[in-house]
Amino acid sequence: RSTSSQQDNPLRWGTPSVALATVQGLSSSNLQGLTPKLIENLQALPFESRKHVAAIFNYLLVCGFEGSDRDLYIPVMNGFRDYVAMLFEEIVKPIVAGYDSCGKGSTDVVLHCGSMYRSCFRHVALYRQLVATTERVEQYVFPFLDKYALLPNFDVSSDAMENLKLVMTAGSDSSNNMMLDENSQRELAELAAAFLTRDYEAVWDQRFNPKLLSADANYMTKRVALQILSTVLLTRSNYAVMIRYVNSRINLVIVMKLLRDTSPHITLDAFHVFKVFVANPSKIPEVEKILRDNSQKLCSYLETLHQDKEASDQQFADEKKLIIATIRGL
Repeated sequence: RSTSSQQDNPLRWGTPSVALATVQGLSSSNLQGLTPKLIENLQALPFESRKHVAAIFNYLLVCGFEGSDRDLYIPVMNGFRDYVAMLFEEIVKPIVAGYDSCGKGSTDVVLHCGSMYRSCFRHVALYRQLVATTERVEQYVFPFLDKYALLPNFDVSSDAMENLKLVMTAGSDSSNNMMLDENSQRELAELAAAFLTRDYEAVWDQRFNPKLLSADANYMTKRVALQILSTVLLTRSNYAVMIRYVNSRINLVIVMKLLRDTSPHITLDAFHVFKVFVANPSKIPEVEKILRDNSQKLCSYLETLHQDKEASDQQFADEKKLIIATIRGL
């Protein structure tokens, strides 16, 4: 069995029975600790062996998501998912710790760990374990906000941002939605909303805003962070997070500064966040005062913002007109 995304997979010519036997073997009592040990020592393995470990791990976790014969592989995928769930700490801890290999010149190890991390948390059962408690989030999500997304290595920081996008948007901003049924998508969104609400200050006030949206953050980090933020704020299940975020004077000032960034891509992404502040019908006095006091400058600036895009994107043109009219009407 082979798809375009599985050409380097050692199991690509396998049958469901071969894949299932692999899962049963890895789950057996005498080999149960093999997968965690391989991940923990990924850097010590030869280059090709690293690729094979990650490819097999990823294949077993996603083989039932896609393909015309996906139904034949669902038992394989679910069996390996349950195995990872049973050894959650032993497997996820070395995957996250693998990002420290960047400082040892092993960027490929980091990227393999990133792909395994994302394969894990496309599953509702594993995502639920990830965000179940603040302690788990501190161990397995916050390192990407605190450290890995800020590393100077572009490939590593980009990969870390992909992990944050998956976790914070519950996969709604990726191909994950095409893989999951509607109930699973809804459950992921609800789990994400619960953790983003429960850990609001630690996520947004202490990390996301001051680190990913700061003037010191690089172009890629700011751009992806704005895309994550926009997706979170516009997702219906995140209503409580959205209301709290847009009713903050500090957050509004951050977004208004990004609206004047030198990069046109960042100003466009910032606009899609800024419009949520303006459209909020229940603005707190502090937020409304900033918008009202700066209404003339804001409207003049917005009128010239991405005029070229208005000609080809009617939705953007309509949104811009509405935002300008709303600000003038304050």
